[in-house]
This record gives sequence, C-alpha cells and structure tokens, in this order.
Amino acid sequence: MRRWLLWGAILLITVAPFLMKLAAGKPETHIVPVAPPHAVIAAEHIAPVWKVEDTGDSEVYSNGLRIDTRYVAHTIARRYTAFQRDGANRVRRVPQFQPAGIVYHISESCQAPFDAQNTPVLKRLGESLLEYVRREHAYHYVIDRFGRVYRVVAESDIAYHAGHSVWADDRSFYVNLNESFLAISFEAETRPGQSEGFVAPGQIRAASMLTEMLRNRYAIPAANCVTHAQVSVNPSNMLVGYHTDWAAGFPFAQLGLPDNYEQALPAVWAFGFECDPAWLALGGRPISTGAEIARESLLRRAADAGLRPAEYRKALRQQYRGWLAEVRRTK
Repeated sequence: MRRWLLWGAILLITVAPFLMKLAAGKPETHIVPVAPPHAVIAAEHIAPVWKVEDTGDSEVYSNGLRIDTRYVAHTIARRYTAFQRDGANRVRRVPQFQPAGIVYHISESCQAPFDAQNTPVLKRLGESLLEYVRREHAYHYVIDRFGRVYRVVAESDIAYHAGHSVWADDRSFYVNLNESFLAISFEAETRPGQSEGFVAPGQIRAASMLTEMLRNRYAIPAANCVTHAQVSVNPSNMLVGYHTDWAAGFPFAQLGLPDNYEQALPAVWAFGFECDPAWLALGGRPISTGAEIARESLLRRAADAGLRPAEYRKALRQQYRGWLAEVRRTK
C-alpha cells in the first residue's frame, strides 16, 4: 500500500504543473516577433465611399463602382481568431467577425482573345466561371474580362479561397485566411514566363474602385491588401508559395496601394517558413526583396534571443503548428 501511495505522490508531482497550466487556460506564447519597419505603414486616410443605389440585382457606389449581386451565395458566417500581440511575450486570442484584409487571385480559367469579334465567347466563358465560383464558394468577388464586378459570396460569410495561408500586420497574426480575408479574383489566365498583361485595363479600374469601397467599409489597412502568392504556404514542407497566382505583376499602384511585394514577408519572419526557389524565380526581384527583408529580420531576432537561426525558426514553426491546430479545432 505504501508503495502505491509513493507512486501516486510521484505522479501527482509530475503532472501538477501541467494541470495547473491547463486550468489557467491556454499557455502563453513566448516568441512574439514584431513586424519589421518595412511592414508597418502609417495611418492612412481612406476616402469615404457609400452606397447610392440598390436595385436588388445590383448596387452602385459613390466612387462609380457597380456590383452585380445576382449570383450571391451564402456559406458560413465569418468568425475567426486573430492572434493579437499583448505585450512583448504574450498573444491574446481575439474573436473577430469583420474581414482584416483582401487577397487578390487569378481565376486561371479558360480564356479567349480579348477583341470585339470574340464578345459572345468571352461572355459565355465569364458566365461559366461565375457558375463554377458560385458552386464552389471560391471567392467573394469576381471581376470579369469586361471589368464587371460580381459579388459571388456574401461579405459576411467565408469563401474557400486561400487554403493554408498566413499573414501578419503590426497588431495581429492570421492563420488560414478563408475566414479572415476577403477574396477578389480577376478572370484571367497566366502562362509560363508571363509577368505582365494578365488583365484588361477595365478590370484594373474596377478593382481599384472595389478595393476603395471595401477598405472604406471595413477599415482595411493597405498593408493587408495582398496577393495569393504572398500568403499561400505549405505546412508539409514549410515553404512559402504553394499557390503562385499574382507572384508577379500585381498593379498595386493602380489600385492606390503601396507595393506590398516589397514589404517583409510574414510567412518568413513571423512563422518560420522558407521560400520555394521556384516561387522566388517566378516572382522576380520585388517579391524576393520582401523575402530577403523578412529573412534578415528573422536572423536579427534570433541573435537577440540568443538562439541559432535554425533554433529560432524551429520555435516559430512550433508556434505556427499550435495556432494552426487551434484554428482547425474552432471550425
């Protein structure tokens, strides 16, 4: 009996710290990297945009934007966890219901030459894409070849557009952006070696007005308006660039945005991912610049923490996997 009591006491001593931590809630996060200066953008003034007309089939806004709403579908109401900085060494889990950013996509759908004689074919291809996107709930918005804007998934709901993806701003970390970011897709198709000419001028003008409206409506910072290639990751091999749409050539300036290709890549400095060489080659210098700034930031923070880069990266990856597991459990 005494032996059993002795073993019981040893077991209690062993598990007591774990039980106390479990009772106190989720453990604190001890590695909380701060966004490098390149990723912090000063407070911005976003011009007011408001709805001036709603016919039931379309909406018109004060900046000239017209949205066709005939294809709107509903999925699951938006709700997600933002991992928000709380001091130097802590992260708070903050439930959020409003979108934190915008991810830009390319539909990579079948295309026809963009000229007048192909108008009937272009229209049929666009309608086919809209039907597919609506069925798959793939994007919130589609901008067709003629620059027409279609809302396909309600802004209040999630769209299944980003898969495994990460981003961070100067306040919070975001894991899997289906829930936290809106999706805008350009009807277009890319080809190997093509870095420009993805989209028609009318699509760019429409995207500028749509971006202006959404940023005004949800107070979305310019730093959180990013491309799919910048946020897409592969947790299996811990590489950035699982999806490569808009790895190059995104018209940030024409949409009234800073060149976010050149801001430090959060997948690297905040989550410990490395860059796929093929992805870097596809994106070219702008996106490589952002990756290099992020890598230098990671090296500095590893030194500040007294860790080798590999150790620091491993800690970031463990933290990412823990957050990813939390996000999956809350779905």
